[in-house]
Amino acid sequence: MTEQTYSPLSALIHKHTGEEVVAEYRFHPSRDWRFDFAIPSRRVAIEVEGGAFNGGRHIRPDGYLRDMEKYNEAAVSGWCVIRVLPAELLTFKTVRLVIRAVLFQLTSDS
Repeated sequence: MTEQTYSPLSALIHKHTGEEVVAEYRFHPSRDWRFDFAIPSRRVAIEVEGGAFNGGRHIRPDGYLRDMEKYNEAAVSGWCVIRVLPAELLTFKTVRLVIRAVLFQLTSDS
């Protein structure tokens, strides 16, 4: 089951696209993989890559390999995954990128 929560990112994306953003969205039917944020109706995901500069899980070999498997599976399942650092999450650059991805998915569905 997905959990819908308020976040500034969700509010901005909804304001500009009308799409709902879901936090901790489980996207794979048999694996427990989750996206930090997802717009399931458009198959757009936002992954926040913490610990990039202090040896966090995402850059250690095992974590990096698991992330590769997850992102590759997402790609072949039709997901556009946008990866950002925590400090970039609410920037104009990231919000604009997510909006572009949603609009692209919208036009490619037509």
